[in-house]
Amino acid sequence: MFFAQSKSEYAQILNKFEEWKKDQYKKGNYATEKKCDPDTVLKAEYKGPEMGIPTDIHISFTNINDDSKLDAVITFNPVQCDGGNALMNAQIRVLVLSNAAGYATNDSYIDKIESQFKKGWIIINGASYGSFYGTYYEYKDSDGRCCPSIKKPFSIDYKTKKLTFDE
Repeated sequence: MFFAQSKSEYAQILNKFEEWKKDQYKKGNYATEKKCDPDTVLKAEYKGPEMGIPTDIHISFTNINDDSKLDAVITFNPVQCDGGNALMNAQIRVLVLSNAAGYATNDSYIDKIESQFKKGWIIINGASYGSFYGTYYEYKDSDGRCCPSIKKPFSIDYKTKKLTFDE
């Protein structure tokens, strides 16, 4: 019985993420895989999005919102359709959280926490019951673009939205 319930929750989470992706394509936030290539986006008449959703995504399944149901944080590095590397440090984070109606997506929760930093950014590596964990990055003035020298592990408590650096 537990396995069937978990399998159903996994499927619901994946389906909700697929709905989120379709909605993003419709809104014009991301180029479809077919249109996400330099030959398309570098044309003078092209007016669409310049980043795409890769097939390589990371999903951490756990109970995030403390309701005894499976949730997920889905992360990916967006594809820069023109072939450049301006998005090399970008990460998109989509929460898929259980609620009374089934599941809902939230792609701004972690961005709002990250916005408190004036210089640095965070990369989510995964989730564990009620929290997210990852690495905070920041460039020193002498750092090359490839290599931020400030790196700190952190965790975020879902309920309190508190980010704590692990020392």
